[in-house]
Amino acid sequence: VFSDLNPYVGHPNPLKEGQDLFRKGLLSEAVLALEAEVLKNPENAEGWRLLGIAHAENDDDQQAIAAMMRAQEADPTNLEVLLALG
Repeated sequence: VFSDLNPYVGHPNPLKEGQDLFRKGLLSEAVLALEAEVLKNPENAEGWRLLGIAHAENDDDQQAIAAMMRAQEADPTNLEVLLALG
């Protein structure tokens, strides 16, 4: 369940913003930006994968697994996702 008050909804490039925030260590902000990305582009496997990584780094394993499973649904051949899911 995504936040209703996500400031990144409507951002022109939430995927890039999420990546930048993640690199800066701003995990909660990165999660919001990446959630905005997958709301905008629900079939974006890379968005889901990065969201899963951000959740994992934020110690939210349940959300991380859910995001990785969505990434796998969007792209069943993505090796990074398959390795993350084990």
